[in-house]
Amino acid sequence: MPFVYVPVTIGVYRGDVHLTDFDCEARVEYELPDGPSGVLDWDITAFHFAGKHNGRAVYTEIGRTDPLWKDLYDHCDREWIHDQAREALAADGICNLYMDPDL
Repeated sequence: MPFVYVPVTIGVYRGDVHLTDFDCEARVEYELPDGPSGVLDWDITAFHFAGKHNGRAVYTEIGRTDPLWKDLYDHCDREWIHDQAREALAADGICNLYMDPDL
């Protein structure tokens, strides 16, 4: 399935207390079942993190089977991710920025 990476910042909370923010990229797999002007059917399949530790580049992926997945997924702004994914795909000519209201 085709995919696009969307940069996201996820705030993690415990109750009403804001613990921290994570900058990462969400791997968004998508389909356009009604063509480029139709609905963008998408799902987040992983969160990717990159950074440095002791001067070395580190990279990790949090997938659906990882215990941290639920916290990241629950706290990400899925409406914003949808808009960013559609804009990225429109910029690449894969879909239209706006849906056809008649579909």
